[in-house]
Amino acid sequence: MTLIDSLLENIAEPFYAITLVIALWRYPNYYNTYLKYFPILIAYTLLNEVLGFLISSYPDLFNISINKFYTKNNILLYNIYDIIYFLYFLYIYKLYLKKKILKIVTTTVIILFCCISLLNIFYQDIQLESHVLTHSFGCFFLILITLVYLNQIDWHQNKKDPTKNFLFWLSWGLLLFHAGFLPIRLSYYFRIIQNQESYIWIRRLHLFLIPLMYCCFIIGFIKMRRKLIKE
Repeated sequence: MTLIDSLLENIAEPFYAITLVIALWRYPNYYNTYLKYFPILIAYTLLNEVLGFLISSYPDLFNISINKFYTKNNILLYNIYDIIYFLYFLYIYKLYLKKKILKIVTTTVIILFCCISLLNIFYQDIQLESHVLTHSFGCFFLILITLVYLNQIDWHQNKKDPTKNFLFWLSWGLLLFHAGFLPIRLSYYFRIIQNQESYIWIRRLHLFLIPLMYCCFIIGFIKMRRKLIKE
């Protein structure tokens, strides 16, 4: 493993922690908006990663399953995380989208996502198998919704600089990460990549997308105007 690979493999958790600290620092700017629970999601992400590492590395000390067959398997954590993660962001964008028809469409997407997540539990073991259908559906529609939100920004008539709106940077971070990660996740699941060298480069891209997304979040928090308007 090269120095770059070692760095990429261990860089996500520090970015989660740094983003959480900055999110709490800027919390007075958005505590009364729809994003007031966002720091909790970041903290949950960090906790999930740490717990996932502990379960896979120290299964005798950290085991969340009652069945020994699932020992050292942390997939359950990530399957549950995906559901909470996508439901949170889909709901947030539903609140911030301006047109009524878009709000209705997003509500329909949320209902469909819940149904797909439930169905996925019945035909795939939630403790053993990665729920790629749930993730792919949530990822695809989150990409579309972030594009719709960015498209509704009027750069010419908006007197306030959109780049000082945290939602602008949140949307770009989510868009860049999920647009890049969705095909990677599918290639992992269907084992499309057979060449070891290609897999290494895809893995590097995957790991690079995480700090890229959180850099967008950090920039958004730092550039955030004095108060985020509750739309």
